Amino acid sequence: MPTYVQIYFASQDSGDRLLSRVGAALGVRFEPVDRPYADYRASTGDLVLDLAFSHELEDDAGVPFESMPHVLTVRDLQRGQHEEPAAREMFRRLERVGYRPMYLVKGLVPISPGRE
Repeated sequence: MPTYVQIYFASQDSGDRLLSRVGAALGVRFEPVDRPYADYRASTGDLVLDLAFSHELEDDAGVPFESMPHVLTVRDLQRGQHEEPAAREMFRRLERVGYRPMYLVKGLVPISPGRE
């Protein structure tokens, strides 16, 4: 099983505004990183949050990845079971901000109904 959970989402925001709004919603401060899978990273407790402004996935398994350019990856540094409950809470927080569509996935399989 993957040791991370991802939130794919769309937004009218971009760049600094997206970074600011996501960070505020999650209560974290993102810093730039040079990773092929992330543009920014934040940490909170044992969790690492990687935010990418784009990805190369095509629609699959009923998930419209192509209409959701942003992805937040939630990883537990202790490889425990904390990433999924934390990601579910982050999903709710981002949903309150108004990001749509949104899907919570684990191993590219939806684990929560998407929000269109």
